[in-house]
Amino acid sequence: MASLYKKPYFDSSLFISFIKNEIVDDINRGEIVADILRDVEANRSNIYTSTATIAEVHKKKNCSGLTLAEDNSILEFFEHEFIKLIDVDRNVGVKANLLCNEYSLSPFDGIHVACALIAGCDTLLTWDENLKTCAESIIRIEFPSYIGQRMLDLQNII
Repeated sequence: MASLYKKPYFDSSLFISFIKNEIVDDINRGEIVADILRDVEANRSNIYTSTATIAEVHKKKNCSGLTLAEDNSILEFFEHEFIKLIDVDRNVGVKANLLCNEYSLSPFDGIHVACALIAGCDTLLTWDENLKTCAESIIRIEFPSYIGQRMLDLQNII
């Protein structure tokens, strides 16, 4: 099976939804991200994210932060070889600053877009509606979706 995403960039909202197994508006965000991660591992491909994501995952906007156990779990998760980290250096900072000015992005969103562009990612995946709206003219930005076929839960049908 070919992967839906060739070179995906994950913003912090994906990692948070994965670790918290978030369900929002009846959409199991955590399971969708888990599905993408299973595909990445099975196809021996990579996902990309900023080193700033490691700090940003602690607390989603307008939500409580991760528990100590969740923090430890996600920090350990970042050790996987298939997660390629893009360092936030001067080049990223300057590019992010310019993107923030031109597209009215928040600083962290500017960093995510700059890192995705610098890494040559084909898609930036996010659950952040504002990021998707502000930056979709710069790079393809999508809400994540299932890669493969989902198992039908027949118990809930009967």
